[in-house]
Amino acid sequence: MKKFRFAVLFAISTALVIGGGCKSGNQKTVGADGWVEVTGVAAVQNGNLGLAKDEALKDAKRVAVQEVLGSIVSARTDVKNFQLVQQSVTSKTEGLIETFSILSAAATSDTEYQVRIKAKVSTALVTQAIEEVVSSQGKPRMMVIIDESFNGRSDSNKVAQTEIETQFIAQGFPFVDRSTVERLVARNKRKIASALGGDNSAARSLGVDAGAEIILVGTSRVKEAGKISGTQMISVQADLNVRVIDINTGKILTAGQEHGAYPHINAESGAVEAVKKAVTPLRDKLVTDIVKLWDINRGNTIALLITGVDYEKLMVLRSELIEKVRGVKAVNPKGSSGKAAKLEVEFEGSSFDLADRLLTSGLSVKLKIGDVKPNSLDVSAK
Repeated sequence: MKKFRFAVLFAISTALVIGGGCKSGNQKTVGADGWVEVTGVAAVQNGNLGLAKDEALKDAKRVAVQEVLGSIVSARTDVKNFQLVQQSVTSKTEGLIETFSILSAAATSDTEYQVRIKAKVSTALVTQAIEEVVSSQGKPRMMVIIDESFNGRSDSNKVAQTEIETQFIAQGFPFVDRSTVERLVARNKRKIASALGGDNSAARSLGVDAGAEIILVGTSRVKEAGKISGTQMISVQADLNVRVIDINTGKILTAGQEHGAYPHINAESGAVEAVKKAVTPLRDKLVTDIVKLWDINRGNTIALLITGVDYEKLMVLRSELIEKVRGVKAVNPKGSSGKAAKLEVEFEGSSFDLADRLLTSGLSVKLKIGDVKPNSLDVSAK
């Protein structure tokens, strides 16, 4: 009898090993070198099977990345906030999948469509993405807007902005993508001018639109100070003035100004070096202040935009947010129109944490998560 039991257990163990460790639920089969088999699911809306298939395929790709991500993270001890890592890494899903093939695709009912795929996820790129998040954990996402001039004329070379970003990134601070900032600048010239002129509310609004948590706003004034006596060298001087605004509160977190000078035979090259000399000590001061004053675990004010609910359901939802969602301290209505409403939620955690809890807190109004930014969240009623 003991021999029989041993044989059965051995057969089961062997089958599991040969099968690659097949898991229950979604039946995910993870192989070596980032290969994984997963199933994606999507709702069928108005009988549109084509759209449902596309959405189910996207879901399958996300699940594939999450599977490989989970296996890599489980072997690390430096990941403090898995939700933050998962949110960041899976947002890059398309770029992390090297190749895939569809194993099956079919509607499982009138309301659900499933796509099963075999995909190869780049473990190297996933690891790189994890490293980027780990290095920036606990540090706010930044955005920089600097009004720059050289010899009294506007300078579009963005020497100061580039140097500030480079030096802060080297300190582990994440930044809003430069293309996002440039698009904002192009369509918000009046607001940019107000922010540079000292309007902190305008600066805060720009940061919210970009998904930043802190915005650095200031001026860089570079000029030639004349030739150095007895040489062909030109003395170039830079004056940098920056204030750091907390997007959550709209208040100045810290500020600083520095002067840099550099002799060079070429004025433009001297300007670059003078700016670097001004940025370095300013960076040291600002980093010290930001690390000291920025508290990642503090309560945040998150703008929650809800669509698809009438006023009666909105009243119920506002009460349930406080009663059922852990971490919510207060909910302040900021206006509604038709089936759309805006709330300000005081929450102990990030907007990504809030999105997770909205899906798992048993609210009577079932919500679908839309755009998630560091200080805002869009949801719609299913």
